[in-house]
Formats: sequence, structure tokens, C-alpha cells
Amino acid sequence: MKRKLTALLLTLLMVLALPACSSAQPEPAAPEAPPASAADPAGETPAPAETPASGEKIKIAAIYRDMTQSWFIQEAAAATATAEELGMEPLIVGDSKEDPSVYVNVLDNVLSQDIQGLIVNICDQQLSKMTVDKCAEAGIPVVAVDVPLIDDAGNYLAPAIELDSYLSGKTMGEWLADYIGKNELMTEPETTGMMILAMEKVTSCVPRSDGQYDAFKAAFPEFPEENIIRIDYGGGSSDEGYNAAAATITANPQIKRWFVTAANDEGAQGATRALEQAGLDKDAVVIGLGGYHAKDEFRKDYSCFIASAYIQASVPGQESVKALYEKIANGTPIFEEYKTDKAYGVYPFSAVMVTAENFEEIMGEDAK
Repeated sequence: MKRKLTALLLTLLMVLALPACSSAQPEPAAPEAPPASAADPAGETPAPAETPASGEKIKIAAIYRDMTQSWFIQEAAAATATAEELGMEPLIVGDSKEDPSVYVNVLDNVLSQDIQGLIVNICDQQLSKMTVDKCAEAGIPVVAVDVPLIDDAGNYLAPAIELDSYLSGKTMGEWLADYIGKNELMTEPETTGMMILAMEKVTSCVPRSDGQYDAFKAAFPEFPEENIIRIDYGGGSSDEGYNAAAATITANPQIKRWFVTAANDEGAQGATRALEQAGLDKDAVVIGLGGYHAKDEFRKDYSCFIASAYIQASVPGQESVKALYEKIANGTPIFEEYKTDKAYGVYPFSAVMVTAENFEEIMGEDAK
């Protein structure tokens, strides 16, 4: 009897001990997460693991086409300050020096530094697909600023921040037409020329010149078509603006009064110097776009560079960094709210005309 009772007690003890033994065993391994796919440049894939939640700072880079131009210096400064405000690693800034081969080297260099996102102001849009492909291979989102990343058919390959180029150009042309009318400058059309300095190889800048032309023709439909001269000045530097304007002035000695519009302030500044050199500045009217060089001309006793379509370089600098931060940290799609007929969101910004009379009020800190 004793034996049976002992056996029964042992069996009961073993049964009671089973839950305790089971809880001592290691937990089953969690299912392995599926491998992450390469990031879509549009920013539609999950954010990388290195986010603020993991205790590591976000690191991104920006490549600008020419860091000798005031616009890009200001844009890079705004982007750098925004990255700092957001608690990111210091922004890595690259300069492609308007040279496609330099751009490729700079791109490879920044991608080798384990960045989590890239801002690009591309100097040659034929390198757009290569840029997007390399970013996808690296698993990082890319945002274009000022100049979109496009394919051969003009389709967008990534989100972008762009000036509303046509509207800005049209605003410039309308302001010029109004100024000409108020000051009665269209007295001798036969010896008057309209010079449109265009950046024909930069798709985002071409509409600026289109808007300038359309507004001028709408205001002066009878103006001699042969006296409207549209000329390409390459990458948009002051030297290129000077050379293009000087060549146009020399080739048209019959023109005694010039109205000039340019795709940026550098072109307008170059044209101003060319008109001064030719002794034609006193009767000329020059308009730029940007405001960053115009403000220096406004402070002179006299300059034929009398107006500019002011745009804030800080806008693309700030918004590009913010968009990448939100994508990387929180998985927020880039510029989703700005999607229209394009495959990707395009953040728009526009310009307002400034002159010597109002630039300090309108430009604020940028006027200094």
C-alpha cells in the first residue's frame, strides 16, 4: 500500500512541475523579418533602421551644381542650419563645379559615407537616371532641388522642389512691360531690342524665358520679331551672362536701347556689365531673378539692373532637409501632398518683384 501511495505522490509532483520547467525554456524565436528592398527614390519604402529611435543621428548629404554662385551658397547654408536644428549629423555638402565628371565623383564619394538620404541639384540632367539608380542601390531616398531628376522623355524620377518658373518669368515680363509703358520707353521700336538670356539646357529654367517672352509679346504685339533675341548663356554664371550679352550687343549695332531679362541674377549682372562696357547702360533696362545680386545693384548711385524676381534660396534648402528627415525618421512620403499629374510630389515656390524702393522691406534679412 505504501508503495502505491509513494508512486502516486511522485506522479503528482511530476505533473505539477511541468509548467515550471516549461517557463524555464527559452522563448521561441520571433519570425525573421523579410529582407528590405532597395529604397524607392520617391521615398515610398520603409525608413532605414538608423533613426533617432535607435539613438543614432540621421546623416544626409547635398550636392550643388556650383558653390561659387550666391544662390547655392545661400541654399546650402539654409540646408546646413536646418539639419543642425533637427539634431542631425552635420550636412555633407558636395560641389560638382558645373562638371558632369566631377559630379559623378562627388556622388560616389558621398554615397560611400553611409548617408541615409541625398539632396541633389544636378548639373547635367542626363545623369538623372544614373543618380536615381545609385541611390536605389544604396537604399536611400533622393530629393531634387531647383532642377528635377528626369528621364529622356521628361518624366520625373524623384520628388523635387522647384520654382514655378513660367509664372515667375511671366511676372518679370509683365513688370517690364508696365515699366516701359509708364516711362514711355517704346518710342523707337526699330532701334530697340529685347534680349532674353536663357539657360536652355536646364529644363527648370526654360519656362522662365518662355514666360518673359509671352508677357512681352502680349504687351507689345507689334514689336519687331527680329529684335527679340533669345540667347543661351550655359550654366548661368555672371561671366557667361556677360559673354552672351556682349556678343549679342556687338552683333546688333543698330540697337540703341536694350531691354534685358535673364534666368537668374548672375545673367542679369553679366548683361549689366556688358551694357556698361558698350556705353549703352543709360538707356537700358535689365531684370534678373533671385534678388541676391540685384540688392548690390540697387545700392549703387546708378545701375540699369533695376529689378529682380526675388526668390528665397532658403526655401529649397530648408524644405529638402525637412522632407528627408521626416521620411527617414517617420516614414513620411516625400511631398505626397503636392502630387499632381507627375509620378512624384513637386514642392512649388514662386517669386515677387523687388526694386531699389522696396527690396529691404520685402527681402528682410536677405537684403543685408
